[in-house]
Amino acid sequence: MNSLKPLQWAGILAGFALLLYFFYFHMQYFVDFSFLGGILLLEVIVVGLWKFKERFFALIMISFLWAGMRVPMQSAGTVGRWALLAAGAFVGSIIWLKDSPRPFRSIHLVAFFSVCAAFVSASVSSFIQMASFKALSLLLLFLYCASGARLAVIGRESRFFRGVLLGCETAVYATAFCSFVLGNPIWGNPNSQGAAMSVGVFPILLWGWLTSDGVSKIRWLVALLLCTYLVYTSAARAGMVTVAVVIIVFCVCLHQYKLLAKIGALVVLLVAIGGMFAPEVLKTQLANLEDAVLYKGHKQEGVLGSRLTPWNNSIASIKEHPFFGTGYGTSPTGENPGGGFGRFSSSAETEREHGSSYINIAEWVGLVGLFPFIALVTLTVRNVWRVCGWMTRTTAPRHYSIPLAMVVLAGFVHASFEDWLFAVGSYLSLWFWVCAFMLADLVPDAAVVPSAGAVSRVAQPSPASYGAVVSN
Repeated sequence: MNSLKPLQWAGILAGFALLLYFFYFHMQYFVDFSFLGGILLLEVIVVGLWKFKERFFALIMISFLWAGMRVPMQSAGTVGRWALLAAGAFVGSIIWLKDSPRPFRSIHLVAFFSVCAAFVSASVSSFIQMASFKALSLLLLFLYCASGARLAVIGRESRFFRGVLLGCETAVYATAFCSFVLGNPIWGNPNSQGAAMSVGVFPILLWGWLTSDGVSKIRWLVALLLCTYLVYTSAARAGMVTVAVVIIVFCVCLHQYKLLAKIGALVVLLVAIGGMFAPEVLKTQLANLEDAVLYKGHKQEGVLGSRLTPWNNSIASIKEHPFFGTGYGTSPTGENPGGGFGRFSSSAETEREHGSSYINIAEWVGLVGLFPFIALVTLTVRNVWRVCGWMTRTTAPRHYSIPLAMVVLAGFVHASFEDWLFAVGSYLSLWFWVCAFMLADLVPDAAVVPSAGAVSRVAQPSPASYGAVVSN
């Protein structure tokens, strides 16, 4: 062993000399912002991969949020998210195949067929290169959700959900501070704020509040009320409908009818108090809210007037490309149809509003390619239904599958009015599919009923199959 030491030192010195040589003859690169940014991104990826299960999920969520929010250096997040997603999909798959903590399920097979349908639609697209890269991003997303994201949860459910609760609480207070104090909405527009709060945050905080006690219960209640207020101030009707559906389903499945009545009474009480002290102001606010929420400036066209134009345009496009669609991730608008060759991201020629994620995917992949996506949605809805059935039978709120099911339910409702469900670059799409794939692993056995002790204790971690929020 001692005879190897000189060789080891020689190798170290040679490596150090090569490093100095590289630095000396390439000093000009170290004043290039893009080059330094690439080095920083590489370091971030290495740090995330060093403790993959503990760190990588948080890093990839932050990168997608960074790219989708109005924050400094947003372009860095736009590029970095794809590098992180690719690294997470590749490394996560290797670790999963090596350890195999859980088997692959039918939802993963159907997701693979959905990716195949996306590539087929891309092959017939006018923007074949762009559509192919969009399909590749869908492959990376599903690959990460089926491996790396599951590694972040399985075996460490308690820590994971505590971290998610903390992240949701931080998002609420950061959004409120930027909106009300700095006057700079970080989500970009009211619809994005309503989507993030109603789908990504509200179901988690509602579950955290119902499954905690003492000081923690007050803490989550404050964050929950502030989150609800942020959805209200966004005037995003899709977000408001989503919040209402989640509350109703949650309370009915857990037989919390008194809580549902209290929520309704509280809303009526607040409106009545406002009417007593400032009737004219309340009247004006209700009129403005009616126009902003119900009609969106299209009162003459009816309640869904703002959605009619994008729906009609999408249906017309489906009729033009009925079988294999316009290409995954691309919706030609008629502007310079040949300008997509060589491009990798959406532009004015390939992107427009659809008014619904379901119409959106039908246009992208066509009626033939739509079948695996329908199967994917059906399997996910089935998992939500099973969780709701288990909640109804047991009235146990602390199972780890419940917040995931509520996020997925909220996502399906909200996606009926917005286009993000299959837009891989969206942080909301990433969060939704991560929750959907996690839910497939955590759906409770219909034949198992939790004991009273497993449901009532909050201060101590419960088994993974009957998770409870651990008080901080």
